Amino acid sequence: MSINIVLEILRWCGVGVGFYFAQVGGLTEQEQFSALCIWVVLSLAGLTAIQSLVFGARAAQASGYQDAGAYQRQSGLNNLALAITTVLVYLFGWGIHAKLTVMTVLLVFFTLSAANHTFSAVREKNYKPLNLLRPVLTALLLIFVIPYMVWALP
Repeated sequence: MSINIVLEILRWCGVGVGFYFAQVGGLTEQEQFSALCIWVVLSLAGLTAIQSLVFGARAAQASGYQDAGAYQRQSGLNNLALAITTVLVYLFGWGIHAKLTVMTVLLVFFTLSAANHTFSAVREKNYKPLNLLRPVLTALLLIFVIPYMVWALP
């Protein structure tokens, strides 16, 4: 059995575990959602991230993608999901904690992306301006956005 099949099974088993813990007796609705949220997000997003980072070429092939472009499209859709979620947070008035959460996800993603661009510059000698700008611009973004996040904490 391939690692990609194992990861696929583990992803959905994690979702099942989340629903199990959400149904354990005596939990409030918020506790049920919290249990479900951590298991579902970590299982689906976390294991998918490991799969794409460690087994990317094989994962793309296992998904039926003939080239890296189709797999890259999936990453773009993940970013689109964050953008749509942000719009929903505002439309439905989910409050400051939801806004802090979507901003945190964005900042973590850009920080990891900046690390990837730095790795590409150092290890792969990728000195293209856009590659070199990502870490610098991300550092500036963090410097200027994080204070607003701290000030917004209730």
